[in-house]
Amino acid sequence: MTGAAGGGAILEVHALHVTYESAGRAVHAVQDASLSVAEGEAVGIAGESGCGKSTLARVLLGLVPAGIAHIRNGRIAIGGVDVTGFAGRDWEQVRGQPVAIVFQDPLSFLNPVMRVGDQIGEAVRRHDSAAAVPARSAELVDLVRLQRSVLRRYPHELSGGMRQRVMLAIALGCRPRLLVADEPTTALDATTEAEILALLRELRRELGMAMLLISHDLGVLRWNCDRIYIMYAGHTVESGATAEVLSRPAHPYTRGLAGAARLARLPDGHFAMIGGDVPRLERPARLCPFLSRCDAAMARCREAMPPALPAGANGHQARCWLIAPAHREAI
Repeated sequence: MTGAAGGGAILEVHALHVTYESAGRAVHAVQDASLSVAEGEAVGIAGESGCGKSTLARVLLGLVPAGIAHIRNGRIAIGGVDVTGFAGRDWEQVRGQPVAIVFQDPLSFLNPVMRVGDQIGEAVRRHDSAAAVPARSAELVDLVRLQRSVLRRYPHELSGGMRQRVMLAIALGCRPRLLVADEPTTALDATTEAEILALLRELRRELGMAMLLISHDLGVLRWNCDRIYIMYAGHTVESGATAEVLSRPAHPYTRGLAGAARLARLPDGHFAMIGGDVPRLERPARLCPFLSRCDAAMARCREAMPPALPAGANGHQARCWLIAPAHREAI
């Protein structure tokens, strides 16, 4: 379930399986997840909390806890380089350039005792050694639409939206070919969220940069991403062109997400929601992970894990037996 649209792939993930292990207990946070991002492309990942979105983002840059997080299967390639076995300082080859990341809570990632200018300058010195640091830092705050006076301030003196722009400036100081944005607007009010998303769109156009945008908000992904992957219980269960997937969802889980996002009403007047509970992740799934919550489950679903099957146009795929040819003929 990959299929980047156009250009060479800056990121390829195939059948990735990641566990967290501590005190004799294992959690299979990501299971059989696959995706790709082409140069200059905007790709989204959607799913409920706990579906593996953030773990996937962090493992791409080796930002999961050593000794606790383990890649059990699969492959990650960045810029054509297999980074699956990277450890420790190996990751310095890819962090910042060609891939940078922006997290959802900038106050937790900015150094509270360093001025903003020093933190941006640190990224410039590390990844753009030929640049004049003060001039490049000023250029970066201009790029993210901040006043240059921000360079002399500390993170706690800034609003949430300003801190997120500072995080963007630090990431862009590395001149990344791919920006991973992990829920970058979750903690912001609606107006500031719109401003940050508009800024991301402008920066992509100006810099020709690819983006992997992670969000639980389908509306955000609809208007900002060329393609989308839907994750559930660590699996990528549906993928394709964003408009195609969200207007004609093939997997029951995606349909449930879309109904809840639209605030659709059921016949009894209640808002649409997905019933049941997310499965426990102590064991790897042998069958469709959505089986226990699916109101369209059939005998075949209890026999084998569905593969990624064609579900429509523009590379649309879903892992669901409902769209298997034999089932389509039966109905």
